[in-house]
Amino acid sequence: MNRSIPAFLLTALAAVSAESGSTVASARTSGATSHKYKGPSEAMRWGPVRVTITVKGKKLTNVKATAPNERERSAIINEQALPILREEALTAQSATVDEISGATLTSDAYAQSLQGALKKAHFKSPQGQ
Repeated sequence: MNRSIPAFLLTALAAVSAESGSTVASARTSGATSHKYKGPSEAMRWGPVRVTITVKGKKLTNVKATAPNERERSAIINEQALPILREEALTAQSATVDEISGATLTSDAYAQSLQGALKKAHFKSPQGQ
């Protein structure tokens, strides 16, 4: 499936706050321990994309990403694309995410970085992907 970012959002002004690239560490929560893993920084035409995942037990519980926001157009595109990619990754419990029309480069770099983070975590998706 290919999704599109609405054209009016691509031309609208938007501000994107970069997510922090904080140190990756384990956190003790009720029951199982959550672990964070950073994927590789994947270069694309407009700048790097890097994904950090949180795994608790055998479940992918969170995905955060940093993406270029220096250019106004990149900020607008990535502000729309990253939440969609995050939801797809959490739903799929894998790096199998659809490309987003209008954010193809971000989508590809996101999937590559996500795959690297999942590999570091030795994460096996429920579907065995």
